[in-house]
Amino acid sequence: MLRPDSMKKIPVIILIVGGVLTFLLIFPRLDKEPSYITQTQIIMATEVTIKAKASSEDIKKAFEAIRKIDYLMNDYNPESEISLLNREGKREVSPELAEVVDRAIHFSRITEGAFDITVLPLVRLWQRMEKEKRPPTSEELKDTLSLVGYEKIKVDNNILLLEKEGMGLDVGGIAKGYAVDKAIDVLRKRGVKNALVNAGGDLYCLGEAPQGKWKIGIQNPRKMGEIIEVIEVKDRAVATSGDYLRYYMIWGKRFGHIINPDTVWTVQDNPMSVTIVCSNVTDADALATGV
Repeated sequence: MLRPDSMKKIPVIILIVGGVLTFLLIFPRLDKEPSYITQTQIIMATEVTIKAKASSEDIKKAFEAIRKIDYLMNDYNPESEISLLNREGKREVSPELAEVVDRAIHFSRITEGAFDITVLPLVRLWQRMEKEKRPPTSEELKDTLSLVGYEKIKVDNNILLLEKEGMGLDVGGIAKGYAVDKAIDVLRKRGVKNALVNAGGDLYCLGEAPQGKWKIGIQNPRKMGEIIEVIEVKDRAVATSGDYLRYYMIWGKRFGHIINPDTVWTVQDNPMSVTIVCSNVTDADALATGV
């Protein structure tokens, strides 16, 4: 933890990024950091920041890796690979999408279905309910739930099959983490040893910051801008899932955007926020949502 007297000397950069995650990234002040480059782009509907002791070309290649995953897995893009799969129900897909779906099924199993990428029909139902300004009826929930269940996904090499018409995959709870891992892979292969890649709060800390380990502040989910804990990490992934940035407003009540496939209702208040630290961002992203 940082001493109070040292906190006065350290600038705090507050990143409130679209999506469910917020981190306060704390960087020690340096008079000169000529070898570190920081760039930010909007990808996957969120701010993606790369801070690395690297060349501009290294960072460009890392961003390209993230954009490739966005092109494949953005269900808001009607021409993306996942959108085509959702419309057709069966399709031979890229190795990247096949890998993400395979990992998602793994996390569905170990979380006993709490993490489930087949929730897209439920997500669309809640989006419609917000527009109609009413909660869903029991019948609507029951009909939609019949389309949900990771057991209904069949994987045969790179061929994916959705068993029931009307099903759809939403990989938003794992794709950003996977994209960060791909960017880190690119940086490692290009010889970069120190970097931070942060996609909307799903981040990986490669090596060290300009002065020691990377310091990550965990956001208080009920008091924006307040840090409740500072963790120091090196060669670790960090991901947080919470109910405080994305939610549905119906009848003046806030419904969190994360849906529990078991109850078919959105997660409310408990827990407000979960942070996972592990070896890669794909796992951290999926586990944060599942937990």
